[in-house]
Amino acid sequence: MDLVNDFGKPFAVHVTLDVLGLDREDWRRVAAWHSGVVEFITGMTLTPERRRHCMDCAEELEAYLVPVIEQRRRHPGEDLISTLCTAEFDGVAMSNRDVTALIINVLAAATEPADKTLALLFKHLIDHPEQMAQVRQDPDLLAAAIAETLRFTPPVQLIPRQAEENAVFAGTTVPAGATVFCMIGAANRDPDAFTAPDTFDIHRPDLGTARSFTAAAQHLAFGTGLHQCVGAAFARAEIETVAAMLLPLLDQVRYSPGFHYQEAGLYTRGPVSLSLDFTPSTKAPPATTDGRP
Repeated sequence: MDLVNDFGKPFAVHVTLDVLGLDREDWRRVAAWHSGVVEFITGMTLTPERRRHCMDCAEELEAYLVPVIEQRRRHPGEDLISTLCTAEFDGVAMSNRDVTALIINVLAAATEPADKTLALLFKHLIDHPEQMAQVRQDPDLLAAAIAETLRFTPPVQLIPRQAEENAVFAGTTVPAGATVFCMIGAANRDPDAFTAPDTFDIHRPDLGTARSFTAAAQHLAFGTGLHQCVGAAFARAEIETVAAMLLPLLDQVRYSPGFHYQEAGLYTRGPVSLSLDFTPSTKAPPATTDGRP
C-alpha cells in the first residue's frame, strides 16, 4: 500500500467533506479543485499557465459551493457549513463569498497537513523500530509520537507574515509592508529550544505532549502568537484516531522492496509516496469510545 496516495490523501479529503457536510461522491472533483487552490497558495514561482489553472479551480470550487451554501441557509443542519451560514457577529451574517472563503480555507488547512503528518508518523516509527514497538505496546504514547512528528518534520514548513512597521533583525532592517517568511521547520530544530533537535524522540522531556496541540505548544507546527491554528485539536483527533486504527492492522509494517523515499514541497512538505509492505493482522480493529467498531 502507498500510505500517501492510496490512503492518506483520500482519507483527509473524506474526513473534511464529512465535517463540512459535503457529498463524499464528489470527493475526486473537490480534491482536484482543492489541489489547484493549494498550489496557488503555496506556489512560489507559478507560471502564467499554472496561475490560470489555479484560478479556474478556485472558480469551479466556488460555483460548486454557492448552491450548497444557499441551501444550508434555508435548511441548516449539524455540519460546519450550516454553522458558518447561521453565524452572526454584532447581528451581521457572513456573505456567500465570506462563507466560501472560509470553506476553502478549511479544506486547505484540514487536508494538506493530515496526509503528510500521517505518512511522516509511520516513516519515523519505521525508522525507529524500538519506538514503534513502544507505541504498539502502549497506545497512550501515540499522542507523543504525533507531537514529535510535528516538531521533527512539520508538514507546513513556513508561514508568511507582513511587517506592520520597520523592524530590525540581526542588523538587517525589514521595512514596513514587506513579506517575511518565518521558517517553522528551522525553528523546530532550534538547539536553544530542544535538546538534540535532530533526533526523533517520542520521550523527549522538552516537548510537552499535553500542550502540543494548544496555543501553549513548544513547537511551532501550528503557528504561534496571534495566529494559532484552530484546527490543531481537530488534527490531533483525526490523525490519532486513524493511526490507532492502522497500527494494529498493519503488522510487521516496513518499506516495500526497492522503495526510495522522496519528499517534495517548500511551503508545505511531505513524502511523495510511502510504499509499505505489511502482514494483515487478524485482530479486530479497536472500538470507539462508545463501543462502536
